[in-house]
Amino acid sequence: MNLHLCQKSYVQMLVGENPLICTCHHVTLDQLLQQLPENPQLEPVEEMVHCLQKTTGASTGCGNCLSRVQGIIECYRLKPEIFKES
Repeated sequence: MNLHLCQKSYVQMLVGENPLICTCHHVTLDQLLQQLPENPQLEPVEEMVHCLQKTTGASTGCGNCLSRVQGIIECYRLKPEIFKES
């Protein structure tokens, strides 16, 4: 997810669709979001990526989804409130 796509309507659509983010380990957006901390601004992106890799396996296979995982984390850090379904 590119940061320019970090718009509430787009993120809400993705949350509703719950797309597959990591095809190697069959990890969906919802599974990633469940593992993210309540206060994402307090943790470095690299630590959050490592935590998601450990807990979900996302981006530990072929690595093609690493940029998507990082983008989701960066957007979540900027605007965590838009990831909550309204």
